[in-house]
Amino acid sequence: MELSLRNLLMMARFTVQRPRDGARMVMASGIPMPARWLALVLMAVVSSVLAHLAFGLMPAETRASMEEAMSSPIGTALLQFVLMVISVQAVFWVGRWRGGKGTFADAMLLMVWLQFILVVLQVIQIVVQVLLPPVADVIGLASVGLFMWLISNFVAELHGFASVGKTFLGVLATLLVAGFALAVLMLSVYGAGV
Repeated sequence: MELSLRNLLMMARFTVQRPRDGARMVMASGIPMPARWLALVLMAVVSSVLAHLAFGLMPAETRASMEEAMSSPIGTALLQFVLMVISVQAVFWVGRWRGGKGTFADAMLLMVWLQFILVVLQVIQIVVQVLLPPVADVIGLASVGLFMWLISNFVAELHGFASVGKTFLGVLATLLVAGFALAVLMLSVYGAGV
């Protein structure tokens, strides 16, 4: 398949409509491992650039409260890359622990594909933020719902799980545990002032 932007957008639309079929198609693409790593880096950089663009469009009072967290696009890209690698590891290892049969390479490819779809939504949200600011928040909420829908289907397809509902509960539990672990880590590193 030709990897033109038009084809990628058509495939993204197909994936949103039929996530398990889309995941199967992505895993069957035969993209070599070095290209998967390169795509992961590219998605981290693009996400960071878009996040800083969206940040620049926010009202001044909102920007002031987030200025420290958004001080460096390079730092944001590195953080995004680390979070994506952790996500790939979690999707692979937690799925394997629950009896799944997916591979690390396919887990990476699916997480890159998920990030690509979210980047498309991020671009739409930025355009809407300029034209109709209140609607941009609705798109942000829809993105969260779409993320949960897609990751549940992707994990189910990757690991051969029959039930997307049970997979969703597993994803939700994993996110809660990861969030709790991150909060404990932040408290231990930065103290109660966080």
